[in-house]
Amino acid sequence: MSRTKGPEGQAADSGHDDDALGELGYKPELKRTLGNFHTFAAGISYISILTGTFQLFYFGVSFGGPAYWWSWPMVFCGQLMVALCFCELAARYPVAGSVYNWAKKMGGPHVGWLGGWMMMTATMVTLAAVALAYQITLPQIDDWFQFVGDGSGKNDQAANAVLLGSVLILFSTLVNAFGVKLMARINSAGVFIELIAAVALIIFLAAHITRGPSTALTETYGLGSGQSLGYFGAFLTASLASAYVMYGFDTASSLGEESHNPGRNAPRAILRALIASFLIGAFILLFALLSVPDLKAEELSTGGLQYVVLATLGDTIGEIFLWAVVVAITVCVLAVQAAG
Repeated sequence: MSRTKGPEGQAADSGHDDDALGELGYKPELKRTLGNFHTFAAGISYISILTGTFQLFYFGVSFGGPAYWWSWPMVFCGQLMVALCFCELAARYPVAGSVYNWAKKMGGPHVGWLGGWMMMTATMVTLAAVALAYQITLPQIDDWFQFVGDGSGKNDQAANAVLLGSVLILFSTLVNAFGVKLMARINSAGVFIELIAAVALIIFLAAHITRGPSTALTETYGLGSGQSLGYFGAFLTASLASAYVMYGFDTASSLGEESHNPGRNAPRAILRALIASFLIGAFILLFALLSVPDLKAEELSTGGLQYVVLATLGDTIGEIFLWAVVVAITVCVLAVQAAG
């Protein structure tokens, strides 16, 4: 089939994609308004490197020490296998609902029902989890964002996290209710800011490196000693910090019915989103461990990457990057809700 540009080529591709939807038992009713970058942005904003790494860096270091970094490439290898399967399905069935409709087609209605409810549950949990990430960043930018108490009370941070997250979800709901074009514009602008900020952060951290990888990536803090699985058990627990980040790339295919030529572009968007996220995240985590003034500082396990950025780059530059993290969290919530 011709993949020529222009109205004729787009019409032919749309016809092919609509035929694929017909095999699933219904006619397409959504308008195809999203371009290549929009679908790529949806996938990468769901993964959202700045959101995930800044939200759970402290968790990985707490349970696995700086050596937990090795879980990042390991998780990527596993998720790449999943992504390749999704690419094959997205090329064949470029349909909204991705996993639900794929499961229904490949495994029957019962498997589809199970897959659909699992995805719906996962989307709701993810939406709440990402929205709570505001609490880890905003109060470190300015104490003004700690609306509940002063942050030292037993429930101050939890209550404030729910308040900030609720405001974010309300904003996301209004944007998504208004229409996919508005969501896509905000999302694309946010992803552009996130990517620029991520690359800049890598460069700034690289300029402040104080130790080599052989020192940082082998430090375990002695965690796991005396336990039945030793450090292996601690490492597996810490690897959840990496696993939490690298998923959601199928969002590019979830918007298939609203995208131009999704049979061709959705698989590419899935791979680009995953690979770009892996590379950017790997360098951010690596250079953070190499540049932090004190590798054994207790704040690494409490303040996370936010502490590293502020301690390494100073308050002014550090807060600029933390505002970029706030933007990343916002567009991540938009993407998660759009996928749902």
